[in-house]
Amino acid sequence: MQKYDIAAYIWPAYTGTEYRTLPFWPEGIGEWQSVKNSKRKTDSYFWNRKPLWGYQDEADPKVMEMQIEEAVKHGVNVFIYDWYWYDHRPFLEQCLNDGFLKASNRDKMKFYLMWANHTADSMWDTRTANRWDPIWDGAVNRETFNHVVNRTIEKYFSQPNYYKIDGCPVFMIYDVKNLIDGLGGIDKAREAIDWFREETKAAGFPDLHFQLTVWGENSVNLSGFDSNMSGSTKDIGPLLGVDSISHYQFVHFTNMTGDYIEST
Repeated sequence: MQKYDIAAYIWPAYTGTEYRTLPFWPEGIGEWQSVKNSKRKTDSYFWNRKPLWGYQDEADPKVMEMQIEEAVKHGVNVFIYDWYWYDHRPFLEQCLNDGFLKASNRDKMKFYLMWANHTADSMWDTRTANRWDPIWDGAVNRETFNHVVNRTIEKYFSQPNYYKIDGCPVFMIYDVKNLIDGLGGIDKAREAIDWFREETKAAGFPDLHFQLTVWGENSVNLSGFDSNMSGSTKDIGPLLGVDSISHYQFVHFTNMTGDYIEST
């Protein structure tokens, strides 16, 4: 038994089965379109890597079986799935629901959700990535939050390989500012999270392990309304009753405009 759990984030956009991705990737193969069509360093978008296994559909359980085997072989035993809720319904669930959860070897890999509750924008499309145009708002009100919680507990926490710490299902929030703004302030957000905990306990778990994604120490509006009431990540964690913090990628902490190799 390994001493540490090693987790990898999964960006579940490498599939054509989510029709709502067609405005971004009209070829119908998801994010693979951006990878496949990058050509030269002189182009506006360049990615000098090609998939060794080809442009496979990650909503296919056979593909996920291969990925699970490779991940486990290299010491990764947890997948953290980016998970979305836009315009009153889930988005990009197919890689998780139809691929990972139907893989015959899924028992070798734990998983949990990171609710990527940021606003979806035009930057997913390389044709419009030079500007920021909002498409779907990631902030939700309390009614929608409750619906998401109930669905998450029923559909995902109940999975035998959902990742837990001390028996508590782990659930991560990506954009704490959007969470607070949508719910109407820090006090309302704390009420919602406390309710999430109680619902998790009612489902038979000891508690919820609530995790935040950290974006450095940028100031966040704590009230949801009054811009004069603000605080940093270290202020928000205790106010929301957060159990742990992590981060998504180091682009949130450093300037990424230079060449990666030259900057290391």
